[in-house]
Amino acid sequence: MKQVKSLSVGLIGQVEGSQRLPTIRSLMLSDYGLEELPTDVLKHMKTLKVLDLSCNNLTTFPDVTLKTLETLDISENNIKSVDFVRNLPSLRHLMLEGNPNIQDNHMIEAVLKCPSLMKIDKHNVDYIHRQIQNFREKWLPQVQAKFEVLFEDRFTEEMSEDQFLQAVTEFQDVIRADSLFSSANSEAEKIVIDKLAKEIAEDARSGELFSTHQQAPGTPRSVRLSRKLSCNTPKTPSSTSTTPKRNRRSMTSVLDSPTLKMPESPISPISTPNKRKRRRDSDEESGVQKSKRDRKYSPLTWMTRKNPVVEHNMMSLPALPDYDPVHFLRCHSEGNDPSDEVTKVWKCAFEPSIEDPEKTTNLLASCGGQTVCLTDCNTGKVMKRYKDDNKHECFYTLAWTTVRLENNKQEKTNLLAVAGQSADIKLIHPSQFMMYATLEGHRKYISCLTFHPKQPTILFSGSNDRKIIVWDIGIPDMRDYTVLFKKLHVLQAPDTDALNLVLSMPSQTLLAGCEDSCFGWKADNVDKLSRTPDYQFYLPTVSSDTESNVTTQRETVDGLAALQNGYVVTKCVGDDIISVWNVKDQLPSKVTSISDKSKVKTSTKSIGVKPTALLHYTRQTVDYINIGATKEMMVVGDDDGKLRLYNVGKVTSRKSKPCDDILQPSRVLEWPEISDGPMKPFCQKETVVVNSACASYDKEYIACGTDNNLVCVWRRQRGSCGEEDMNCD
Repeated sequence: MKQVKSLSVGLIGQVEGSQRLPTIRSLMLSDYGLEELPTDVLKHMKTLKVLDLSCNNLTTFPDVTLKTLETLDISENNIKSVDFVRNLPSLRHLMLEGNPNIQDNHMIEAVLKCPSLMKIDKHNVDYIHRQIQNFREKWLPQVQAKFEVLFEDRFTEEMSEDQFLQAVTEFQDVIRADSLFSSANSEAEKIVIDKLAKEIAEDARSGELFSTHQQAPGTPRSVRLSRKLSCNTPKTPSSTSTTPKRNRRSMTSVLDSPTLKMPESPISPISTPNKRKRRRDSDEESGVQKSKRDRKYSPLTWMTRKNPVVEHNMMSLPALPDYDPVHFLRCHSEGNDPSDEVTKVWKCAFEPSIEDPEKTTNLLASCGGQTVCLTDCNTGKVMKRYKDDNKHECFYTLAWTTVRLENNKQEKTNLLAVAGQSADIKLIHPSQFMMYATLEGHRKYISCLTFHPKQPTILFSGSNDRKIIVWDIGIPDMRDYTVLFKKLHVLQAPDTDALNLVLSMPSQTLLAGCEDSCFGWKADNVDKLSRTPDYQFYLPTVSSDTESNVTTQRETVDGLAALQNGYVVTKCVGDDIISVWNVKDQLPSKVTSISDKSKVKTSTKSIGVKPTALLHYTRQTVDYINIGATKEMMVVGDDDGKLRLYNVGKVTSRKSKPCDDILQPSRVLEWPEISDGPMKPFCQKETVVVNSACASYDKEYIACGTDNNLVCVWRRQRGSCGEEDMNCD
């Protein structure tokens, strides 16, 4: 690689093909021999989200604020300080390994200075939080005692707001100059002490400092001071009864996540090198080779491959017809701007047939930004369009259901549930496309929705607050759209949040594909669901060119869909294989019934999944690429604009048995090359991420939503090849 020593606009133009610094979101500068990063170059990169500076000769990172940066790879350099993270308020993933001067205390310092951090190198920051808590417990009694001795008399009834702020500043200055501060063993401990000083002063004002359950050892004046302050607290916005009080003795008080700031324009919940916003970034994104996974239980050897199958020897699924691109629509634009390539279309799904909800019509629902659209795939016309009045809303998910009307048991109607950034679920009646109800219960954005296949008013919602809520949405009165709905249960997804939900029949198991694993709940009785999962499914780590193993390392399961006969498909970020497996066949033969749960102590059971088929995909470091499926057909996109179609009818109609043959897709639809015509401007994007895809029941249409604000419809080609027999048993 050419050694250039200093970052320049010319180098950025050479790497990214553009010198328009404010528009660049991903910049990959690994192994360029860089020794310095000029501030006057970086400061103009106002939308930069991913920056790879690995394998260079950097000793420092410039003192520049990058408000949008979420992923920074600065591994394999000679960095000596992590103080720069204080200027990166949105940073989520920091890669530091390979810097000889960076020690464990620097990791702690990074988390303290950048509360948004979720991952350092390959590890979540939970273990760092525990170390910070140990520091707090070590220093809290001493800092609190100093406060009582030095500043108790400063807090009087006559104290003004300015006097209070001055006292807080003086107390922090005293602590910094004290031998207590200088005796701290690391910069991280000094940061903790400084934060404790500020918190204690603020708590003294709010009257929370010396309640009996928080009293530190050796502070005999605590009760008296607390009683005095409870009478003398100045009336400011921070101490009024309308503001909830925080327990500042908890670890999270130092590490409080920054207040969620809504964007000026709708954005995705996840950001990647391909202009996506992600909660966590995979190891491949940093160019770091994944090590062999450790197992916490006995290995399941049934998946071991003695002779890996190379791609050209892989067997194929039965053929599927070819499809032609017919409609490319830009109907989710902010402000109806046809040049909007930023709004992402996150989800699409065909409307169920009123006569038979297992079948579909040719009406497609899609969501992205503030809008939900209904498009007729026959004509390519947008029939209905709902725009939310919350300008900060961004819809990420939707789900259809068909219900019988209360006033006419013979009449049915379809309902549509949509949700996203606002954490509220909106219920829409599609015939009028009117939003008639809002379900409030989640605290953070909602990633997924699904209805119960047999109980059409039961809705499951998964959120970034790590909760899955079970709702009964009721049936609206079509005369005035009044409806009674209620929250039935709140399920807990342990240490993770659900990206996709599926209720698999006939096992009656609620599956949640999550950021960190796949969990299951016995759902044969919706009224008696367990709060915690009954099962945790460990998916096989499989590759088309390496050995296949089951691992207990938690995976990001961003693809999950139901097929026929109790089969499901799962896709994990970073794997180039999609697994097909039967849920019922994975469950233990003897399962404690719900009625017996009160008699025995239950816990989540770990299950190693044994797939019936392995489908070849493509290796992705981009997450939130959802799978669409009918009973016999599956479709999934990628980060190159391709759609992969899989005819899995024969796989799901036979008896389930473990199989490690890797099957090629039935068909791959390339991103179209348009030489002329109205679709040309929409098809020139070099990198197109297909967020979700779906197929109509009769396989006539395939649709997808993309990262560059497109709803794409493909129609089955007349006279193309049909289905053939499968090539493996």
